[in-house]
Order: sequence, then structure tokens, then C-alpha cells
Amino acid sequence: MAVHLLKGLARVPAQPGTGVAVVAACLVLVVLQSRHTRPGPDGRPVRAAWTVAELAVAFLAVGPLGVSVGLLCLPAASLLLERRRLLRRLLLPPFVGAAVLATAVRSASVRDTVDLLLMVALGGVMLYTVTRLALLAAGVHAARLTLAASAVTDERLRIASSLRSELSEGLARIRDLAVRADPSVLDPLIAVARGTLAAARATTAELRSLSLAPEAASARALLASAGVAADIRIGHREPLGPAGTVLATVLRESVTAVVRVGDARRCEVSTGERAGRVVLRVVGDGMPTAALGADLLDDLADRVRAVGGRLTAGLEPDGRFAVEAAVAATSAPRAAADPSELRTALGLYYFLLAAFGARVLLFVPATRSGLGLGVACVLAFCAVQVRVSVHGVTRHLRSALLASAVLALVPLPWLGRNWIGAAGILAGSLPVALPLRAGAAAAAVLVVAAGVIGGGAPVSVPSTLSTTVSVTITCVVVYAVLRLVRLVREFQRAGAGLARAAVVTERLRAARDLHDLLGHGLAAIVLKAELARRLADVAGDVAGSGTAAEAAAERCRAELADIVRLAERGQTELGAVAEESPRLSFAAELTSAAAVLEAAAITVELEDVPVPGEAGAVLGVALREAVTNILRHSHARHARIATSVTGDVARLEVENDGVREGLTAPGSGIGGLTLRLAEAGGTLTAGPDDGWYLLRAELPLHCP
Repeated sequence: MAVHLLKGLARVPAQPGTGVAVVAACLVLVVLQSRHTRPGPDGRPVRAAWTVAELAVAFLAVGPLGVSVGLLCLPAASLLLERRRLLRRLLLPPFVGAAVLATAVRSASVRDTVDLLLMVALGGVMLYTVTRLALLAAGVHAARLTLAASAVTDERLRIASSLRSELSEGLARIRDLAVRADPSVLDPLIAVARGTLAAARATTAELRSLSLAPEAASARALLASAGVAADIRIGHREPLGPAGTVLATVLRESVTAVVRVGDARRCEVSTGERAGRVVLRVVGDGMPTAALGADLLDDLADRVRAVGGRLTAGLEPDGRFAVEAAVAATSAPRAAADPSELRTALGLYYFLLAAFGARVLLFVPATRSGLGLGVACVLAFCAVQVRVSVHGVTRHLRSALLASAVLALVPLPWLGRNWIGAAGILAGSLPVALPLRAGAAAAAVLVVAAGVIGGGAPVSVPSTLSTTVSVTITCVVVYAVLRLVRLVREFQRAGAGLARAAVVTERLRAARDLHDLLGHGLAAIVLKAELARRLADVAGDVAGSGTAAEAAAERCRAELADIVRLAERGQTELGAVAEESPRLSFAAELTSAAAVLEAAAITVELEDVPVPGEAGAVLGVALREAVTNILRHSHARHARIATSVTGDVARLEVENDGVREGLTAPGSGIGGLTLRLAEAGGTLTAGPDDGWYLLRAELPLHCP
């Protein structure tokens, strides 16, 4: 388009009316072409009249105004981009016929006609490529987020199935035994409660086993607290699988040994993959003898062998103590099929190379030697380009690019004017194959060289400038296509990596919720069951004293009733672990919060307005976090919990009078709660307020 605009401006001095008309037509076509990057309202295609108008303006410029037939590539691209099939089918045949007629009128031979038609088709396809793939790349970027969300959903369903099979039965059994209110069931109840608690801890460990990140963070903190410099490098692919629990144990025990024994000053932790195994190395100085270090890790070797791995420990040649554990790596995910966007981009790049070769061979001398040279140069050049640009081969890259440069420039005098496209193709691939700055600089040098060589002899400024512009256009189009190919591939890899990371994150979230929601409840059930058994024993020992026996029996029944309540709450919370956010009863959370605060000698003022279930479930999490913060981080004597519903917004306020001096910024609990509320469309604020500490959570009643 820039060439046509320049030619139109050049005609203005001699033919003012025609020159201005050509410039105006070019600008109108640019505006009409740009509409494809801005869909109509609600994503609907723009009106068909604009497509017809673009065709009319293009043929007006080519016909009466005498603009080059190459201008028809713009309406050709518009027809390819047209989303209405019926309109595309109706307009494409007459457009092709009119283009052939206009080209035949302008051309002196059949060969020139074919050449011009190839040029129009090539320009139209390339313009379509740049426009369409730019939109598709954004779609692929959004698709990788969908892939991650789908992976999380699948993992959540798997976690839900696992939790219900392992823990739900235990909680149900605890409730069934406790509801009998019979002291004789306490022994089996305690056994079931302990087994369920052990299963919950084992499940938490299994959920955490996919990632070494939590243990690596703990190791860094432990080393820092002991004044040991830590160098932690993670180089393995996650998720790890069940063996991750063993590696986490090795990491924890090895770092503990480094801190506990000797006088360590530095500890290096690294992971990597070798020969299908994940290898963990912990190397620290200060261990006095290899035997001492090995003794500390005797049990670990057996655990590593139990999962098919190996563990070695001993002094390195430099005197440092090293522990190395290797377990089988999880199988690499099966390579996904190329997305349609990538196939489209590659197909259009191959079409560009094929059209370039066909145009070159049209003008090669029709002799055996001429055709042989042309075919050889085209095949060699295209083969190198595919190898370097599409497959991304890095071995002997500079030699291959140097050979391509020789092929692009040296045959110009013998292969005709169309071989100049080789320089543009090569220039477009340089910024992709090389680092961007070096590639751009090399492309600029190649474009200028091609403009000088292809401009003919004697050298003239207009001819050189025209050739340089033509090569630059080809360079930009090729770079756009190849860059989009790389982007689609990067998005594909990033999408797979994001999905794996999302699965790991989801399992860590489930492990955290399982520990926080169920861990304390199951531990409380065990303690209450043991207390109830002691009360039952007391009631039996003082059978002669009716009042004491009755009091002990009554307290035993009360403990059993509490166990029923805790078991029912545990079943509710178990279902919440497998959800994106806990589906808890706000009323139950409010009652529990008040009881906990009053048990801590904190006077509680309640202003309770019922909150609908969806919003109440999220606000219940906020209430639990607020109460936890009061108990852990304040010296409160009074607290106020208030809920209100105004319009379509539910609000929770929790404030206390125990603000400490030197209050720090909110921690991770408040940060995670803020994110949870934001995902549901709500907001959270927390901080000092007139001598009290206020947490306020607001949430739409219709949570997304």
C-alpha cells in the first residue's frame, strides 16, 4: 500500500486530479481493511455493504485510475476474512473473474498474467495471515487459561472422589457411634477417630507430594534462621507424583541435619532430571564425619528404596557432606496435537514459499541449464528456510543463514526480478532465528544490499528505492507469519505448563484446606472421646455416690453430643475442601465464632442479619479468618460481629479492641482472603479504626 501511495503522490504534479484520486482510494481501502480488526457490536460481523464498497473502490483504482493490479490483494484479503459464508461464496467468483480480466488487459503475455495473479493471491493471503493470526494468537492466549481451568476442575473432581472414599466414611462412622450417647461405644469411636485423623494427615501429605516448593521454602527459612547461607535451585518438572513425599522428607531431614550437626556456613539444594529420574542433592559444609551424617539418614535410605529409588550420603572430595536422592520421574505428558492456528500459520508460510518459487520459475530462461539452476536454487533456499525458520534448528545456524544469504543475493542477475523475494524472505526470518537486535540489524543490511543489487545497472535512486520497499514489505510479512508461528507454539507450551502448575496449586490448596478445616476438628474429636471415656470411668468408679456419678455421666453425654456436632461439621467441611471455596453455613460459623471468643474470655456483641447461602458461604470463611486473627494477634477483651444486607450487597464487619502497638501489614491469611473475595466479586478491607481493629468484607448477593 505504501508503494501505491507513493506512486499516487508522484502523479499529483503532472495529473493533479488523478493523483489525488489514487491517494484517496488508497486511504479509503486502508480504512475499510482495518475494520476486520474491530468486529461489530456484540462480536457480529460488520455490514456487507462495506465489503462491496471495498471491492468497488479497488476496481475503480485499478481500472479508470490505472493503479497496479497488486492493489487487488486488499479486497482479496477482505473476502477471505469475511465471516459470512454466503456472502463470501457470492462475491468470490466475480472477484476472481474481474481480477483475471483486469490482469489480462494489463499484461503483454500469458506469463505476465499468471505472474500478476500470483502476486495478487500472494498479497491477499499474506494480508489475511497477518490479520487473522493476530486475532487467533489472542484466542490461543485465552485458551491456555481455559486449559488450566479445565485441568483444575478435573483435579478437583478427583480430589473430591478420593476424600469422600477415604474420610467421609470415617466421619459418618464417628457420628453414628457418638449419636448413641452410650459410653460402651467410646473405645471403637476412639479407634475410628484416630484412624480417620491418620487418613486425613496421609491424604494431606499425598496432596502436597506433587510439589517440593513448600518444603524448599521451609528449608530456606530454617537455614536462614540458623545463619546458614542457602543456595536453592529447582530444576525438575512438576507434578512429582507419590515419590514427592519421600523427596520432601529427604530434603527436610537433610537440611535439619546440616543445621543440627557441625558448624555449617553454606548449604546448597538442587533438583534436576537425569535419565528419567528426579535427583535431589543437599550439600552442606561443617559435617565432622561422613559416618555421623550417614547415621542421621539411615531410615531415609529405606524409605527411598521402598519407592524404587536410591539414596547416597557421604563426604565430597572438597570435604563437604552431600546427600543425593533419586526417584523415578513422572512420565512426560504426551505431546498435544498442533492447534489449528499453528497449522494455518505453517500452511500459509508454505504457500508463500511455493508461490515465490512458482513466480521465479516463470521468468527463468526456458533452457535445460536455466531451469536446472532455477529449480536447484529454489529448492535449496526453501529447504534451508524451512529448516531454520519452522523447525528452529540451532546447530550450524550461522552457516545455514550465511548460505541462505549467498543464495538470496548471488543468483539475482541470472534468475530475474522475482528472485528479489528471496532476500525479503530471508530478511524476515533473521529476527526470528537470531536474537532480536542482531537479527534486525542483519535484516536491515540485507534489505539495503538487495535493493542495490536488484535495482539493476546502472544504479538509480528510484529503482533502488522501489526494490528496497518491495523487499521490506516481504520482510515484514514473513516476520509476522514466523513470529506468530513462534507465539502460537509458546502459548501451547505455556498452556501445558500452566495446566500442570494449576494442578499442583489446586492440590496444595486442597491440602491446606484439609489441614485447616478438618485437622483441628478431628483432633478435637479424639480429645473429646478420650475425655468422655475418662468421665465414663469416673462415673463407674463412683457408682455409690449418685450425684457425682450422674454429673460425670451427664458430662460424658455432653462430650458425645459435641462429637456428633463436630463430626457433622467435619462432613460439611470435607465437601468444602473439594470446592473452589468452602460451602459453609454462615449461621453455624457465627455460632461457633461466638462460642470460641467467649471461651477466650472475650465479650462478644452480635448484630446478626441472615445472609443468603452463596454469599454466606464466602463470608463464613472471612469470619473464621477474622476470629483466628483476634485469638492469635490481639489482646482483645471486646469484639463485635455484625452482618447486614443493603440492596444486593451483603456485608460482614468484625472488630475488636485489642490492637497491638507496632501493627504490621496484613499477612498471607488476609491476602488470600482478599483474593478469594475478589474472585467472588467482593472486596475486603482490614486495619485499625479509631482504636479498634476492623475487618470489613462486602460481597454481591449473586456471587459469580
